Amino acid sequence: MHCCTEHTDSENTVSPEANHRRERDREWRRALSSITFEGAFSNVFVIVTGGAFLSGLAIYLGAGDFEIGLLASIPFLSQVLQLCSGYLSGLSGGYKTLAIRGLTAGRTIWVLIIPLLFMSISGRFGIFLVIVLISSASIMLATPAWLTWISHLVPAPIRGRYFGRRNTAIAVSTVLTTLSAGLIIDQMRSRHMEHVGYSILIALAVGFGLAASTKLKGLPYQKPDLQHGTCTIKDMLRPFKDEQYVRLLKAFFMWNFAIGISAIFFAVHMLEFLKMSFVEIAIYSVIVSSIAVFCSKTWGKLIDRFGSRPVLALSALGIAFIPLIWWLPRPGFIWILGFEAIYTGILWAGFNLAAFNMPIAASPAKERASYLAAFSVISGLAFFTASILGGLISELLSGFSFRLGPQTIINYHVLFAVSSLLRFIAVLTLLKYKGPTEKGVPILINFMGHVLLRRLALSIHFFPHLIRKSNHIIHKTMVH
Repeated sequence: MHCCTEHTDSENTVSPEANHRRERDREWRRALSSITFEGAFSNVFVIVTGGAFLSGLAIYLGAGDFEIGLLASIPFLSQVLQLCSGYLSGLSGGYKTLAIRGLTAGRTIWVLIIPLLFMSISGRFGIFLVIVLISSASIMLATPAWLTWISHLVPAPIRGRYFGRRNTAIAVSTVLTTLSAGLIIDQMRSRHMEHVGYSILIALAVGFGLAASTKLKGLPYQKPDLQHGTCTIKDMLRPFKDEQYVRLLKAFFMWNFAIGISAIFFAVHMLEFLKMSFVEIAIYSVIVSSIAVFCSKTWGKLIDRFGSRPVLALSALGIAFIPLIWWLPRPGFIWILGFEAIYTGILWAGFNLAAFNMPIAASPAKERASYLAAFSVISGLAFFTASILGGLISELLSGFSFRLGPQTIINYHVLFAVSSLLRFIAVLTLLKYKGPTEKGVPILINFMGHVLLRRLALSIHFFPHLIRKSNHIIHKTMVH
């Protein structure tokens, strides 16, 4: 008995190092779970304060096409402030403090828009623009700090797969938010209480935004040493002297310019020309998000295996065709948007996941904050200039109209065509960029083709009787 007891005790003994590793693993898994919930909660704020709901709110406040373009440009102009993120992180006590404070402030200030909706003052759209500008500035200052902090928590080998799962949670959040928000706005519009509907949505958006900030507060954080906790002008400019990174910046500048020239006007086109309700727009968004749910995990695995660049280039090539599809729908003929939504969901799921990973992978770990800030600034400047230009073009062509078969071509169709052309040009630049460990696009295409052929072969293997039956029918038909 004594011997047996000693043997059992020795087997059950666990070293302090093993306990420490086990506890650290549990803490890490809790952190990943919190980051996922944070993404889903913050996405509610993003959905309500952007896209069709932001366009609808701007139209309600009396905005024209130029004002809508200006509104769309504000968040991207604010991205210039991200160059100061590293410096402010040192002053505020680290990335965690700056991320939480900036995101919380940027979301909370939207509460000030609620009383504005109940006023009938002449300059309320201008006040609305100022509030959006302050909100965007706060969020953009916090974004590089958030990215740097999160990139340290999520190891590079699983980054593609993890953010694929996180994007799935965000997609579910998008589905629930867009449907609920669309129902609220449509119900309130039918009762001539649109301002009440937007007030409810803003209150919900701020509430979920604060819940996201609470999730961030519980995440672990290792404060950097003094050298990496501060940022000088020289540090801010270093990414622009890195030739490899500059090529990445040029590629994304051209791509974001091509996207930004028409981005916000898809929602305006739905509301103003296609006469779609918010519920119909929400259903469209649900289809896009649902498809993204099914595709994110696959795209994540492809990124982990082949790298971000080939996935990004392949999906970008397909995305370049999307604005041309928008020449087809017209009032009473919008069913084709269902197919477009599936196509969009597949491609943008891959692009967004790859675009999120590329600047992280291309930046050195010790200087990641300044590199990510530079990336955001260049992307923001591209969107800013393109949104302003898109608004001007749309305003100048506001009276433009001609018939092309059953379709009436208007100013928005011109913007979509210009955007498509610019996207194809930008794809050529994306194809030229290659990271140090990236594989080529042809290799990715060959692999995807091999997988499709293998699955087809498996289908033939598992259903031979169907194949034999179909062959028999074909033979019989040919004989007769």
